[in-house]
Amino acid sequence: MKHALFIFLLFSFPGAMLAQSQLTGRVLSTKDRSPLTGATIRVKNSKAGTSTGRDGSFSLTLPSSKADLIISYVGFEPLELSVTLPLKSPLEIFLRESAAGLQEVMVSTGYQSLPRERSTGSFSQVDNRRFNQQVSTDVISRLEAVAGGLSVGRTNNSGLMVRGLSTIQGVKGPLIVLDNFPYEGNIDNINPNDVENITILKDAAAASIWGSRAGNGVIVITTKKGRLNQPLAIELNSNVTVSGKPDLSYLRPMSSSDFIDVERMLYEKGYYNDKFASARKPAVSPVVELLDQADKTITQEEADALIDEWRKLDVRDDYDRYLYRLTVNQQYSLSMHGGSDAMAWNLSGGYDRNISNLDAANNRLNLNFNQSLQLTSNLQLSSGIYYTKTENESGRPGYGEIYSVSSYLYPYARLADEGGNALAVPRGYRSSYTDTAGQGKLLNWQYYPLEDYKHSGTKSDLQDVLLNFGLNYRLLKGLNADLKYQYEQQQSSARRLYDENSYFARDLVNAFTQLSSTGALIHPVPPGGVLDLSESLLKSNSLRGQLNYNRSFGKHAVAALAGGELRSLRTTGNAERSYGYNPDLLTFGNVDYTRTYPSIVDGTESFIPNADSFDHLLNRFVSLYGNAAYTYDGKYTVSGSTRKDASNLFGVNTNDRWNPLWSAGLSWDVSRESFYRFPLLRYLKLRATYGFSGNVNNALAAVTTVQYFGTNPYLFTPYTLFSNYANPELKWETSRMLNLGADFQLKDNRLSGSIEYYRKKGTDLFGRALIDYTSGIGSYITKNVASMKGKGLDIELNSINTTGALEWSTNLNFSSYSDEVTDFYVFSRQGSNFVGSSSRIAGIVGKPVYSVFSYRWGGLDPQTGDPQGYVNGELSKDYSALNGSGTTVDDLVYHGPSMPRFYGSLGNTFSYRNFSLTARLLYKFGYYFVRGSLSYSDLYSNGNGHADYALRWQKPGDEQVTDVPSQVYPAAANRDQFYAGSEVLVEKGDHIRLQYVSLSYDIKKQNVRSLPFRSLRLFMNVNNAGILWRANKQHLDPEYAAFRNTLPPSLSFALGLRATVK
Repeated sequence: MKHALFIFLLFSFPGAMLAQSQLTGRVLSTKDRSPLTGATIRVKNSKAGTSTGRDGSFSLTLPSSKADLIISYVGFEPLELSVTLPLKSPLEIFLRESAAGLQEVMVSTGYQSLPRERSTGSFSQVDNRRFNQQVSTDVISRLEAVAGGLSVGRTNNSGLMVRGLSTIQGVKGPLIVLDNFPYEGNIDNINPNDVENITILKDAAAASIWGSRAGNGVIVITTKKGRLNQPLAIELNSNVTVSGKPDLSYLRPMSSSDFIDVERMLYEKGYYNDKFASARKPAVSPVVELLDQADKTITQEEADALIDEWRKLDVRDDYDRYLYRLTVNQQYSLSMHGGSDAMAWNLSGGYDRNISNLDAANNRLNLNFNQSLQLTSNLQLSSGIYYTKTENESGRPGYGEIYSVSSYLYPYARLADEGGNALAVPRGYRSSYTDTAGQGKLLNWQYYPLEDYKHSGTKSDLQDVLLNFGLNYRLLKGLNADLKYQYEQQQSSARRLYDENSYFARDLVNAFTQLSSTGALIHPVPPGGVLDLSESLLKSNSLRGQLNYNRSFGKHAVAALAGGELRSLRTTGNAERSYGYNPDLLTFGNVDYTRTYPSIVDGTESFIPNADSFDHLLNRFVSLYGNAAYTYDGKYTVSGSTRKDASNLFGVNTNDRWNPLWSAGLSWDVSRESFYRFPLLRYLKLRATYGFSGNVNNALAAVTTVQYFGTNPYLFTPYTLFSNYANPELKWETSRMLNLGADFQLKDNRLSGSIEYYRKKGTDLFGRALIDYTSGIGSYITKNVASMKGKGLDIELNSINTTGALEWSTNLNFSSYSDEVTDFYVFSRQGSNFVGSSSRIAGIVGKPVYSVFSYRWGGLDPQTGDPQGYVNGELSKDYSALNGSGTTVDDLVYHGPSMPRFYGSLGNTFSYRNFSLTARLLYKFGYYFVRGSLSYSDLYSNGNGHADYALRWQKPGDEQVTDVPSQVYPAAANRDQFYAGSEVLVEKGDHIRLQYVSLSYDIKKQNVRSLPFRSLRLFMNVNNAGILWRANKQHLDPEYAAFRNTLPPSLSFALGLRATVK
């Protein structure tokens, strides 16, 4: 591969240097002085010409000192201008948006680029200027705040979505396309500084060209390219982002004093007696240990005094002091681009150096080169390479990642003494046992969280190479043949070392150690470190052949394409473990995986953990497709698209293996009609589309597949697990969508935008189907038996509010969305299956896919503080009936969806001279989430406390001011379960947040002669500025409240510059 890359660069790069700098000036928009990238400047009655760079600048050699120029740009009125050399300063040319400027914007589908005026589908576009109002190390995180119709579901883990859901149990994320092909690697590999623009395909007419993978929408990312006759330009971008420590006070753990009170109560009740008597010698907390030693090794007064000191502690203080730090992200990029009459090229490099708030490191190197060569008048060759290398190294443990007595760390834990020296935290076994275990000959068995992470870390690296080649040959006027090939290889490796001083390694060695009759130690797990190595390799090949026809003659315009493509995706991986590893000597020991060994603690027999594994997966896809659009007189457009996909995943029969998909669309430019007499509304276009797209889940297959899991330690033969059972009728999921839209623009472009209404229906969706339980493979199998429907509204408005010295513009994205299950098999309608979570798929016909249900709340019993519900309409404390068959989903309270019904963003940009200020809000309305609270069962058994303990019912009358049940012992799991699923814990998720504020200042060389750059932009960005309003009274961030220990992102500040050097 290295040799191939070298040869590729060797033959590709020299031609790039042919571009050269050649009257200078800039082409700008009259609306906001923004640069017009790719504007054409041509000398009248001459072949001389050029195009502008990304900052709107150009250089052009004129045939004489006087010349007439013709300047044009898509969506703007062309301009003729006479110039005479020499000029005293670089020329500034301003173009005015044309009356049809809105519709003349080019849209990219990944298969073709066409003027928006000739498209019938639904697109949302994010241009380079808006995309770069934010600072981040990745591409996707910037889109939620600026793209219409796109949302991120955090309360239910549904992730990134375009126009909500199109599936119930299938893959929910959109298809990501990078430069014409699906991107199979980690999308975080892509450097945002390489992105030119992003187009989101939202309806069937826009997305169906991508067939079976387009059911959830398509995000098309286009990277920067060079242009013909473009002078050499060099661009530099550098920024640093600093984020604060997370606000641990947002979390609501139980106070140390309350927690200690509970431990005292449990001790007095004898709750820990079983632990004290257990042969496993399980660890107990310091308070419990101290209570057990009172009047034995320490007096009761001394124990009480020490415990009272612990009441003042809060482990969050130690997390903040010793583990968390500021996040610092540094980003640097350098790019060059240019072009001659026959060649255009772009070369860029980027380096990111990021240190997280837990001191984890992430470094990324990106190299990108692409070029286009006009070999002959009819033949064009394009090629490109995108290389990414990332390195990651783990850091410190965060809140909730240090385990002690149970899955949770008690709130009064101390991680260090007054001098900052690490302190031990009980883990695994009681210290009274570990201090003397194995006659005192074992390794130190104590756990020091502030030291342990230094001895157990993970390093990983990833290399991704993306190679693409293309040939385009013009066969006839308007007809060309296009051949494209892309190869991607992503190789990653991870190395996790638990060295000999790590608790993990010491615990394994000690637990398996055998003590001989003579007192000698025998180590089935050899002393030393434990080294885990893993590797994975992804290889993707995509080949596409396509015919393109684009011709205008008289009142007629036709754009059509037809083609086919082949794609294969192969992933392989392996993992292995070495015990007794010595990193200095590179030695390791041998272990016997075929037998069991008794634990030195309680004699329980177990195998030494075997972490070796191999995996291999191959997917193949074949597609045939066609797309055509006909426009008459610039007013009426009809479009159609068809595609058939096949895969080795689905269908034993040919009819099931192939998935035919299609779409059709109409548009009418009403404002071009002779009867149209509305000068205020200067542009109006109506659109309608209907079509089918698909969805695929690579984890499913139509035939029986098995997965091998190494060697059976008892029989010494390979053993397997069924991954998929024979399912010959399995096929693609299908989503159909109707989209009605209107694009409009007022006089002087004061207000422009689009309004779209859509309805969609998902059929043949993956769902559970009952099978004969005597088959021996369970009671159900996944088949195409479910369906759902959805509808929504997308509105995008752009306004120019003021012009002149102070310019003010506004962008509004508004979306509404709702869905409904129309067919889904639910095994049981028992109410307990539908409550207590925001991320549960309800599957109830007539309700949203993600529905929030709860038990009807009857308040607290005034005498006991017990939570009360309703059984058969009667107030009840029969928790077995409330949680069991006595309550069905029909008895529950339905609140609404856990996905917002209304969402979007609002941005305002103010420009004064060279200053520009943008502030953008995000909003979500009409959804619900379930907040966490107190569970006495979880508190007693796992130490999982909650601050609501302080609000619990303690005496009659408290039921008037609290809904937290009284404390009972022993805990009643059914009682806790009812409270956790009750309606008092359901909150409205509605909120408005200030997502980012961006301030920039532009300096031009014509204004500052001494400036070493052609142009310089200094910018500052504030991100995650916080919630401005929320509906819930608990002061919770709805996006980060549904899951335990989830912290909202910290406020971040970025400073940077973008410079253009000629």
